[in-house]
Amino acid sequence: MGETVSNELDARHRIAVLTVSAMLALTVLLTALAFAGVLPTLPSGLRSPVNYGIIWVVILFLGLGAVALRRAKFTAIRLQDIAALKGVSALLATLQKTTMRVALLGGAISILGYILTAMYNDVSNMRNAAIIAVAVLFYCYPRRSAWQRVVASTRQPADEAGSAAPPAKGTPA
Repeated sequence: MGETVSNELDARHRIAVLTVSAMLALTVLLTALAFAGVLPTLPSGLRSPVNYGIIWVVILFLGLGAVALRRAKFTAIRLQDIAALKGVSALLATLQKTTMRVALLGGAISILGYILTAMYNDVSNMRNAAIIAVAVLFYCYPRRSAWQRVVASTRQPADEAGSAAPPAKGTPA
């Protein structure tokens, strides 16, 4: 792996890790606030069984959507196509942006759990939402070795003459 690719990988990985860490810190902070009883006062008109169910469906949708988003964006074929068509820099940008988006979904789950706790004054809502958020955040945590393997696997091998191997059939040259 070239030095510029390695430097870009380090920088993008660091930003992704900071984003995931920030969302994890947000989850811990909101959970601590909920258990300490530091809750905003919300209008009493928001408290209804329908809103309760809707927010939990949204939390479920965000949790499952985070898994689906990551799996769809990180398929091997898609990542190889991005690397072949746009280069390693675009591949690393895709890894970073997808990781950050999934982490933000985990943060949104935490915020919704805190809102539920404030609406119904029941900390079990925050506890359950925090468990889901932490699961999403651990699922999307970027491992540097995995990113390095992805970059290495998308690089085209050189043949005996030292030139890059021809692109696969159906890819632009």
